[in-house]
Amino acid sequence: MAQDPAPKHLTITLDFDLQTGNSTVSEARVRAAYRAAVEAALAAATEQPPEGSIKEVTAELDWSYRWIGVPEVLFTRDEQG
Repeated sequence: MAQDPAPKHLTITLDFDLQTGNSTVSEARVRAAYRAAVEAALAAATEQPPEGSIKEVTAELDWSYRWIGVPEVLFTRDEQG
């Protein structure tokens, strides 16, 4: 008896670093960039697998503020000693 194949998942993460001089990027522009990125990713991705093989596509917008810089090293292992 044939078994159903195990589901395979492809996760793509796009991280836009949005900076403008002396200003913030408005929510409308962030949402527009998100929609454009999702639409472009869908168009490109659906060309590759066999037709009808994509069961579901989900997208999520996470808009956060964080300081961009060099990550602080909190732990390293000394392999020589």
